[in-house]
Amino acid sequence: MTNQWDAGTTPWLRREQPETTWTHEPKPVQCMFCGEHTVKRSKPDSAEDTGRLELYCDNGLCDAREMVLLVRRDGSEAHLRSDVRALHLIDDGTLDVHAAFPPEAKSYSIMDLLEDRGNEVERRMRRPAQQDR
Repeated sequence: MTNQWDAGTTPWLRREQPETTWTHEPKPVQCMFCGEHTVKRSKPDSAEDTGRLELYCDNGLCDAREMVLLVRRDGSEAHLRSDVRALHLIDDGTLDVHAAFPPEAKSYSIMDLLEDRGNEVERRMRRPAQQDR
């Protein structure tokens, strides 16, 4: 087996870990962020997509935990991928992510919550008091 990778070739990790899993992976690999041998293919990783690996670090102390390895240039057609094109737009300043998708921060008062769930919440709040009678 060769150590070379060409566009369209199955990445090594998919050959090493043929199944995606949420549970114990018998062959975890080293996390490039925390250094522990706890990385496995994530459940949403698609075996058909050779230019993108979705990984999960099972180390509870790792700040990265979920990660995507994305091939941005492979000598073939990576530049046609929508995720690669979006990253290119962000990198060259054409797309301002914060302007396009402003963060939403909402706070609710108890009245907003009661309005939203109405009588159900009110009944739960009053039930213990009515049972004491």
